[in-house]
Amino acid sequence: MNESGSRVLIVDDDADIRMNFADILSDLGYQTTTAEDAIAALQCVRDSRFDVVLLDYQMPGMDGASLYREIKKLQPSVAAIMITAWAGSDGAQQAKNAGTWDVLRKPVDIHDLLEKLARAAKAPIVLVVDDDEDFCQSLWQVLNLRHFRVALAHSETEGITQASDSQCQVAIVDLKLGSGDGRKVIRRIHQAVPKARTIIVSGDRQIAAEAYDELGDQVVNAVCQKPIDIDQLLRMIETDGGRN
Repeated sequence: MNESGSRVLIVDDDADIRMNFADILSDLGYQTTTAEDAIAALQCVRDSRFDVVLLDYQMPGMDGASLYREIKKLQPSVAAIMITAWAGSDGAQQAKNAGTWDVLRKPVDIHDLLEKLARAAKAPIVLVVDDDEDFCQSLWQVLNLRHFRVALAHSETEGITQASDSQCQVAIVDLKLGSGDGRKVIRRIHQAVPKARTIIVSGDRQIAAEAYDELGDQVVNAVCQKPIDIDQLLRMIETDGGRN
C-alpha cells in the first residue's frame, strides 16, 4: 500500500496499457492521471503537480524523451520512468540523456516497476533557488544522477512559490537573486516546511555570515561559498537529505 498517495501521470498511446497501469497503481494507493499523447500530458502537468511520470518511449508526435524534457520545464522535480520495447537501443540512451529516473523494457515486470516507482516517489526533493540558470541546470543533472528530485527557481518570487509547492527536504538558496532577496525565500521555506534544512550559497563571505547570524542555526544549516565546491555541496545535501 502506498500510504503517501503519491501522484503519478501515466502517458501511453495504448488505452489498455494506460488503464491497466492506472488500475494497479490506484489499488496500491497512488493518485493516477492518464494521458494518451504529449499534448494531453503537458496539459495535465500545467493543471496539476505530479511526483512521477510513467512514459512510453515510442508515441505518435513526440517521443517519451522529448516529452520529458518539456515536462521538466514545467515541473523540474518530477521523476520519469521510461518504458520501451528497445532497452538496448538509441531510444533508451536518449531517455537516459534526458534525465529519466530509470528505463524499463517491455514486457514490463510489474514488480520491478512498482519497486522503482516507490523509490522515485519517495526520493528526497532538493529545491535550488538561484538566478544563474546554467548553475541550476548543472546542479539538476548532478543531483538527478544521485537520485534526488530537484525543483528549480530563479527569482525571489519563484522561490517563495516553490517553497510552498515543492515540499522539499533540502533547499539551496543564493542570497542574491537579481533584485530579490534570498533571505525572504529562506524564511518562507522555514514557514512552509519547518523540517527542511537550508544551505546558503553566496559569493560574499561577509554577507553570508551576516545572513546566517540573522536567520539563526535553526533555519540555516550550512553555508557554501561561491565558486561552489561541488563535492562539499553534495556532502551537505546528502547529510541534510537523510542519506548520511
